[in-house]
Amino acid sequence: MIPLASTAQTAHDLLLGRELAFTGAGLGVNGIGLLLRHQNARKPAPVINLERVPAIDRWSTRQWHPRAHRASNVLFLGAVTASFAGGFVLQGSDHPFDAAAITAESFLLTSGLTSIAKELVRRPRPYRFNPDVPIAMHHAREDFVSFWSGHAANTAAVGFSLAALVQRSDASPGMKSAVWAGAMAAPICMGYLRMRAGKHFLTDVFVGALVGTAVGLAVPYFHRESESDKEP
Repeated sequence: MIPLASTAQTAHDLLLGRELAFTGAGLGVNGIGLLLRHQNARKPAPVINLERVPAIDRWSTRQWHPRAHRASNVLFLGAVTASFAGGFVLQGSDHPFDAAAITAESFLLTSGLTSIAKELVRRPRPYRFNPDVPIAMHHAREDFVSFWSGHAANTAAVGFSLAALVQRSDASPGMKSAVWAGAMAAPICMGYLRMRAGKHFLTDVFVGALVGTAVGLAVPYFHRESESDKEP
């Protein structure tokens, strides 16, 4: 994401009841994800069978690049930081936490939904099919949470949340275009890096990006400033 260069007011607001509902839902789905993770820890590991991997996903089973993994973590940290910082700059001194709070709700919901999906599906990560990957890199609690990609989902969620906020602000057209471009580019780059790292399949990052985009657009939509709240 691209941090905003100048202050712009956004047509969104916070309401206590609504924020409690969104935050409660986010905490709830994260709690369910943790419960499922705890239950799965006592279950046998899923079977590793390359024949079950669709042809479109086979490329990832031949990838193992630790540098790509590290790069994806750097990109993730940068995207999240830029999205939250952009929210503070966007809102300015009037309501400095509004945009950041909306983005945080998108992140919380997306991370929780991702956790639930990972624990329900229990899909092996691509590197488990790659004989070139050292056995020491296998970790029972992390090897079977491939679907969907949390990196792609959360990157899309925070990026598109900021883009939606900027779109309904008085920011310049150029700034709006730049933020939308960043919101689209970040998940694409993230998906490629996660596949190169052998951490995810194409379908993992594609679905993750779709889910993150949907949540990232939906949360700001429900925070639109009502007509009665607007100044005459």
